[in-house]
Amino acid sequence: MYYIREKKMIRKYLIFFIPIVLATAFFLGCKKQELVSVVPSIKYVGFSKVQYPNSSSDSVIFVQFNFQDGDGDIGLDLGDTTSPFRIGELYYYNVIGEYLQFTNGIYNHLIMGGDTINFNDRIADIQPDSRNKGINGTITLKITPISGGVLPDSIKLNICLIDRALHRSNVIATGGIKVRF
Repeated sequence: MYYIREKKMIRKYLIFFIPIVLATAFFLGCKKQELVSVVPSIKYVGFSKVQYPNSSSDSVIFVQFNFQDGDGDIGLDLGDTTSPFRIGELYYYNVIGEYLQFTNGIYNHLIMGGDTINFNDRIADIQPDSRNKGINGTITLKITPISGGVLPDSIKLNICLIDRALHRSNVIATGGIKVRF
């Protein structure tokens, strides 16, 4: 009799505790998905300069920035050459950069021959293959010296990233970079 009563008590506790344990495991096991905007976001990391041996001028400037995009549509394939990504069209480049030169105490757009100088770039498609399309990482841009007679001693770069849905990221600025061209 004592054994049957003990068995009923155990069954009573199991009926009470099993749903609690399962519910707790379910709620703790559900990973809350972080919502990231489908509009790319970028953040300036830093820059470095490289000089070729036996040269007193800067040969290359590398600018790094972190990016984040909720749907992962960053970059373009080689085959992305139809409108709006066709050569000569507004979205052929997916990284838009502006050179600013330090003149008379302020940074102004760098102008040569009546044209504003930019350093636009086209980065390759980096869309993930996974089910979760959100993506983040670091992009390093290689920027070569300006030629054509303009020799600023300090420049600043403004950079924007555009995804395949034509969403424009925020604009980041490098701050002043002393250069020797």
